Amino acid sequence: MQFDIRTLLVAAVLTTAFCAGARFLLWRMHPRMPGLARWAAAGATGVLGLALFAAHHPHSTLPMLSLGQLAIVVGFLLSWDGFRRFVDHAPLPRRVVAAFIFVTLGTIVLAHMEHSLTLRAFTNALLISLLSALIANELLSAAQTGQMAIRATGWTFAANAGFFLVRATAAGQSSGTFSNWNPDGFAALPLLWWLCMIIATTLGMVLMTGERLQANLDRQASSDPLTGALNRRAFSILAEKEMARAQRHGRSLSLLMMDLDHFKQINDRLGHGDGDAILCRFVAIATRVLRGEDVLCRFGGEEFVALLPATSGAQALVAAERLRLAFAREGSGVITAAPPLPFAITVSIGVSELKQGEDIKNALRRADIALYRAKAMGRNQCAAADGPAESANDGGLNRRMSQGES
Repeated sequence: MQFDIRTLLVAAVLTTAFCAGARFLLWRMHPRMPGLARWAAAGATGVLGLALFAAHHPHSTLPMLSLGQLAIVVGFLLSWDGFRRFVDHAPLPRRVVAAFIFVTLGTIVLAHMEHSLTLRAFTNALLISLLSALIANELLSAAQTGQMAIRATGWTFAANAGFFLVRATAAGQSSGTFSNWNPDGFAALPLLWWLCMIIATTLGMVLMTGERLQANLDRQASSDPLTGALNRRAFSILAEKEMARAQRHGRSLSLLMMDLDHFKQINDRLGHGDGDAILCRFVAIATRVLRGEDVLCRFGGEEFVALLPATSGAQALVAAERLRLAFAREGSGVITAAPPLPFAITVSIGVSELKQGEDIKNALRRADIALYRAKAMGRNQCAAADGPAESANDGGLNRRMSQGES
């Protein structure tokens, strides 16, 4: 089957231009998202490169093919840099960019010296294959669980790397006279492939952006905006799942109910700015001290809850004491210049272990009563729930809130 190459080139230029417009709109809609500006620039550079290819005339002295080849390589470098920024990696090092530009210019000069379109096709395809493989590796290595758009885009670039490697091999083994305008598969297939690739990669960018926006929305819906800890709604969902898992497998499950001591006075004396900083400092310390599988939640105000899977009450008490000591040492480190406080910045912690057949609400109530007892013992204490009999007394949290204690 034969194709009109110039018609295919015009179609490729128009398709690339429409995709570049989509990338530009994507960037303008989300200007603060890393990488999108580079994707838009890569789209514009791709249009320029294909337009230069289309404007080439076999008898022209203008270096249209050389400029087009350089523009295509720059476009891939911009895309690679954009993907790195999108997945929160460091920007593409300048020495890497300089090396690819230097190699590209070197191959262009060599092809001019040899007067060989075959050599030009071989080196161009090889460079595109290498850059596509590097982008694919960047995306696939950065993809996390559930990030389907990043994985799909990575595999798309992997397929592009394979295609242009085959293209380079075919060009290198060609024994006949090579021409960009031959209406056969040797020249037409790369253009047809480009049409598919430019649409697929642009769609991948759109899907990756949507995936990132949805993840941000999910994070905002489940996290406390100040400290980054889970909110009560997200904690309730995870707690029910962990409770069901613990009771199904006969494993221990413990809770820590934590309240920063004298917090109302801290806000009154230091101001809400330092008060917020102390809350964030507590979450940072708790995240470091607790295990990765433990669940930390801001329960309200200065009160936090931690869920410790596969942890007995005695083990949870040890973890609570470790957290209490760490916060007593480091909690005041974020305070700016202010009048000295008449008390230390500390936390009191109540501990309960989930009983067989007990629900999370009752376990939380018992941990809260233990916390109230730790407060009564002088604050900066850890106390364990004595047993299920305490569940009948629900005066801990409600009484503290009604009396304004902390």
